[in-house]
Amino acid sequence: DISWASSDVSGNIKIELYQDASVYQTIVESTDDDGSYSWTIPDSYDEDSNYKVKVSSVSDGSVYDDSDNNFTLTSAPQPTITVTSPNGGEDWELGSTHDITWTSSDVSGNVYIFLYKSGSVEETLSADESNDGSYSWTVSSDLDAGTDYRVRISSVSDGSVYDDSDNNFTLTFVPQP
Repeated sequence: DISWASSDVSGNIKIELYQDASVYQTIVESTDDDGSYSWTIPDSYDEDSNYKVKVSSVSDGSVYDDSDNNFTLTSAPQPTITVTSPNGGEDWELGSTHDITWTSSDVSGNVYIFLYKSGSVEETLSADESNDGSYSWTVSSDLDAGTDYRVRISSVSDGSVYDDSDNNFTLTFVPQP
């Protein structure tokens, strides 16, 4: 919220964003002089520490005030997940146990773990796994042997945050003597 106090100002006000003493963007051309404006900062703005806000009368531009000090705009951290194993090239035997591992940053809550074969979901390995970076998986003996498997780790709360193995890994059937 951008807030201000005014007295004896008639009509609406204009709010502008300044960067390094130059107008960077008009936030709003005209809004009620009610002392507050809810502002959603666009992602496209430059990260910088030399911003100020100017609030002025629409009817008389000589009536204005600006921020006492500069402030900083920064990008919010973007949540990420990165599959670290299996990440391509592994050869795991059906029936064996391996750790599926990943790293995550700014991801809240649990994750899904999916097994993909030829680009399609073959099996949901976990529908609500703790986001602790590791899952012990006993490879089902019922799966088909193949060289076209990948793992996907996905945020339960935001399905757009996910990562897949970078390359295929192999599941091998080893006959018992």
